[in-house]
Amino acid sequence: MPPRVKIGESCWARAQRELDRVYPCEGIGLPLVALVPTRPARNPCAAMGLDDLAELVISRIVLVPGERQVNLPARVGVTPLTDPLVNAAVGAELRRFPRLRACAYLHSHPFARGRTLPSRGPGCDVEGHMLPLLARNRDCGLHASFSFIACREAGGRGWRLQAFALDGQARLVDLGFAAPVPDAALGPLMLGPLSRRPPHTHLLRRFRRELRRRGYRSRTDDLFDGWRRTIVRVNPDLQLVILLPLDFPHGTARCFVVRRPGRTRELPPPPFSLGAWIHVIQQVAETPPARELPDHATS
Repeated sequence: MPPRVKIGESCWARAQRELDRVYPCEGIGLPLVALVPTRPARNPCAAMGLDDLAELVISRIVLVPGERQVNLPARVGVTPLTDPLVNAAVGAELRRFPRLRACAYLHSHPFARGRTLPSRGPGCDVEGHMLPLLARNRDCGLHASFSFIACREAGGRGWRLQAFALDGQARLVDLGFAAPVPDAALGPLMLGPLSRRPPHTHLLRRFRRELRRRGYRSRTDDLFDGWRRTIVRVNPDLQLVILLPLDFPHGTARCFVVRRPGRTRELPPPPFSLGAWIHVIQQVAETPPARELPDHATS
């Protein structure tokens, strides 16, 4: 079953104002999307395909400055040197809201009524942006790309937003129309980074200090969807990987033991306390595996 598509009401209102501004020419925007998986407990380090998604939620949109757009009745583009400007704005939004991804495009077909389809051919919707975006998304572990195309209502007034995807085999999938939802419903998707929210900021800082004091080397980085990964080198052949979700401690952490070469097992996640994490590290070599997993937790 293909994922449902939703869009925040204020985001959709902002997009429609931009499309109205350039009508009857085509408009453009960069939607930022939260991907809601069908299995909330999935490994965040594993690749994700279209079948792994329950919902796409368009929560923010970055608009291209009007003076940098080239708007025509059946085509839209941007002037040279626009990409760095837009990329900087997208990057700022993604740092504020880690659940969001820049994995889609949004534009309008002002000539279409009721419904539409992506255009085909060199430089058109599928070959021009969906296929290149699919290649870039694959590099990030997402085996899909998305295009949101606004068309006029059947009566000629207002807009509808139709959603399309390319799956991992580059097959076009019609996802139907995006349903506007109240901004309040987006709350869990719009959390700031875990490392910048107290008390997590202080706990994570103390954890790193304690690891250094005990002589453990560690590395911390951010994964997609706001997951934060800490890799602790217990000894040259053994590592502990702790994955904290964006909504931790409400969401469930993941804890993996990685023994070289190529053996990974999952442990019950430690409680939300510094002492519990340190205890797991101390006992990790003797802890029985909960279940064997492929060795991708540290890739």
